[in-house]
Amino acid sequence: MSQTLSTHYSICPLLVASNIAVELGWLDEEYQRVGAEAIYLRSLPDNQGWLPHFTHGESRLIRDGGAVPALWARADQADTLLVATTASQRAGQILVRADGRIRQVADLFGKRIGVPVSRNKARVDVLKALAEHGLFNALQLAGLEPSQVRLIELEDEGDPHTLQPAARPSAFWAQLHGLHGKPGQEVRALAEGRVEAVHIAAGHVPALLASGEFTVIEDLERYPDWTLKNHNGPYATTVNRAFAEQHPQVVVAFLRAAIRAGRWINQHREAAAELFTRVTFLPDAGFIRQAIAELDFVPQLGPQNLAALELKKDFLVQRGFLQNDFSVHEWARPDFLAQAHAGL
Repeated sequence: MSQTLSTHYSICPLLVASNIAVELGWLDEEYQRVGAEAIYLRSLPDNQGWLPHFTHGESRLIRDGGAVPALWARADQADTLLVATTASQRAGQILVRADGRIRQVADLFGKRIGVPVSRNKARVDVLKALAEHGLFNALQLAGLEPSQVRLIELEDEGDPHTLQPAARPSAFWAQLHGLHGKPGQEVRALAEGRVEAVHIAAGHVPALLASGEFTVIEDLERYPDWTLKNHNGPYATTVNRAFAEQHPQVVVAFLRAAIRAGRWINQHREAAAELFTRVTFLPDAGFIRQAIAELDFVPQLGPQNLAALELKKDFLVQRGFLQNDFSVHEWARPDFLAQAHAGL
């Protein structure tokens, strides 16, 4: 009897099909078919799974989720392959105080805009990258340059290092709902008048508007221009090149599970929204149902997604988040995805 191949996987708390594949047991099922074991990266003791989620430092790792860490890992940390993408999350919004005089982005000329900054220097600063990209897009639409506003860096509380290991993403992220389920330091700075505006992810907006303290002056989702909407995406599935070449059947198994889950989500959006509440920090199933209504969750490597990743990568290079440049099209390897589709 052949020995089971132990491998790791890591999935961001985002709207990706692989999260549902785990919840429905399909990831384990597909791995078992090829003689492999899917071990959740954050099940490792002593917080060993934290940094590899960003650096792709585990040799037998498949990672699914946000584009910024995936691009950073490929540029500066590890020799990875891009084996699939899915849709991006909803674009962000520009938030101001409701009792102020700022009613359009053009009013921010010379004003202070809060930008989150992480204390952790061992990884790419994801939230800062997302905030800057969304903010700069909004400024450009209003005819402003970043140099015409004052960017105020607001340090966060840092990544928690006292979390308990968990066998599945839903159990791990449940420990963080109190931290990531609410806005960060930048909203506190806005409320206290230390800044005049912030860029914020759409998931936090309903509760903030309901408070009566804040209002939105720009929503990048409302534009037909898709290049404004690649907030933290397209979401990317990546794997270490050496592992993929030595064990292609495991990569195909992961993608098969994600494809099955993606098809299921597309056909059962209400049930999927309920499951996504376990593995994301979004407000509730109602918000998620609205967010996923038009999204296709089946993994793909279409030209628009690759172009969006190239644009995201270019921004990260220009702003100094990435030290090395590379070609997204050369990074992408469609053969694993083709095999996964062919086997279903």
